[in-house]
Amino acid sequence: MSIYCVRATNSVGRVVLMASRATVDEALTEAGSVLSRGSAFVWIVDGDGNLILPADQVKARLDQRPRAPRDFAN
Repeated sequence: MSIYCVRATNSVGRVVLMASRATVDEALTEAGSVLSRGSAFVWIVDGDGNLILPADQVKARLDQRPRAPRDFAN
């Protein structure tokens, strides 16, 4: 089983988060959450530290995801 690690930095480049997820999709969901909380950059690596998705690709994939309508929660 592969492990996908979400890594994020703050505005000065310090790594502030490292979370592990079982799938790339779960890692992307976590990355979106981390970006919405103000992290400057988020990227995904595998369990061995190999780059899977650089920060620009994480943002691009998140931008391609469908979004729930604004009144979805009502």
